[in-house]
Amino acid sequence: MMKLIKGRKYNTNTATKLIEFKIGLGPKQILFLKRTGEFFLFIDDKKIVPLKNTDAKEWVKGNAPEMYDNIFSEDGGDQKADVHFMIEKSLLKKAKIAAVDSNITLSALIEKALNNYLR
Repeated sequence: MMKLIKGRKYNTNTATKLIEFKIGLGPKQILFLKRTGEFFLFIDDKKIVPLKNTDAKEWVKGNAPEMYDNIFSEDGGDQKADVHFMIEKSLLKKAKIAAVDSNITLSALIEKALNNYLR
C-alpha cells in the first residue's frame, strides 16, 4: 500500500518490514522503516500511521523489547550504509582534493566531517 501523508510518501512495498505485532483480537500492526530513516505503522492492512523516532522507540519497547537494540543501537560498530546524495560539483572537487591530501577515502572524509558537525 502506498499513501501520501503531509507530502511524504509511505509505501509498504518499498519500506523495510521490521516487526509484525498482534495480540488476540487486537489490530495487526506492522512497523516499517523507510530508506529515509522514517518509521511508520501499517495497521490492519489498511491504515498507515507515520511515527516520530521517539514514538517508534516507545512502540518497540512496549511491543517487541527484544528487538530494541537491533533497531535503535547507537553503536553501529563497523556497519556501513550505502548513501546517495547530491552536492555542488565545486564542493565535491574540494572534498576529493582534501581526501587525497589527508590520505583517506572520500567516504572517510565525509564521515569525519559529519561526526564533527553532529557533536
